[in-house]
Amino acid sequence: MEVKDIMTRDVDTIDKEEPISKALSIMKDTGIKQMPVLDGKRYVGMLTYREIMRRGSIKTSSKCYNFSINTPRLSDNMDIYKAIELLKESGLNAIPVFNKDSLIGILSRTDIIKNIDRIIGNADSIKNFQIMNSDPVTIEINDTVDDAIDEIRGFDEYEIPVTEKKVLRGILRIEDAMNAIIQDKEKISYGEFTSGKSKVEVIVSSIMDNPVSVYEDDSIKKTCDVMIKNNLHVVPVVNDKNIVTGIIDISDILNAIQTGEQEGYFIEISGLNDYDDDLYDITYFMADRFLSNVSRIIGKSGRLLIHVRKYKTEGRGKYSIRSKLIAGRYHLNVDKADYNYGRCLKEIFETYEEMIKEK
Repeated sequence: MEVKDIMTRDVDTIDKEEPISKALSIMKDTGIKQMPVLDGKRYVGMLTYREIMRRGSIKTSSKCYNFSINTPRLSDNMDIYKAIELLKESGLNAIPVFNKDSLIGILSRTDIIKNIDRIIGNADSIKNFQIMNSDPVTIEINDTVDDAIDEIRGFDEYEIPVTEKKVLRGILRIEDAMNAIIQDKEKISYGEFTSGKSKVEVIVSSIMDNPVSVYEDDSIKKTCDVMIKNNLHVVPVVNDKNIVTGIIDISDILNAIQTGEQEGYFIEISGLNDYDDDLYDITYFMADRFLSNVSRIIGKSGRLLIHVRKYKTEGRGKYSIRSKLIAGRYHLNVDKADYNYGRCLKEIFETYEEMIKEK
């Protein structure tokens, strides 16, 4: 199977000189989360909700090229498994597809899950509990949208489950949260979207969507169908009392696809900023040492996913780290929080070693 067999061909694009407000309007109307930015017919980069959310303050009149990011490029005849590996490594939701020098479409994570039964022959036999994150991030139904924006930004996702005492009540979408902030009249008058607190506090329950969920014993094929039907990238996993016990996002499903990757471990770090060089160095050093210690047991190839959230409590900076280790039959996740980043990582890797020994 090649990229051209499942890619999206009719793609919305935007000129690099257009204001970011126009791009956000197109994304809202179409439900897309990324859009190629062009200079005439020349591809400049990709505009994504995720990149916009990372900014602390945004003038809605700013040009789109200020927010576009560089991306890999796919050829339309590339093997689909190689393309999936590039999607995994890039952390992007979609990558542009070219025929020679002409942009002809994009390959998105959604394109993959739409065709999951063609890509994974046993998608009906892989269960959610095998790949889900069992320590889900949620927001409470009476939280403000400003607080939700901060949580989504740290979560680095497009949707987040809304709960009331752990019971699922709804789904908050990133575009709805952003629109609620942008429509604040005080901010519109200044032409800004900002991460600062709104003067009019909007409650999550007033803009959330109806709840959507799956069960731990459901197959990933069914979960993919739920994602497609409801245009979601994240689906809560619940028990028979509708209590959220985990979440599955598209990355979890992509990580279940065997792409024939070469020997070695892929380490993905999210949540850190460009100026966090020291934290990146610490993470790669400690992760490499940990993987060297356990690779003789779990195998010599796999993935280690690490998401970092920084926040303040009691006037001090604190780190919350969510992680997932995928190697052969091992699908493990460990989450820790600490005021010391290195110590937090050390506890995570020690916990993994204990879990591996127990298995």
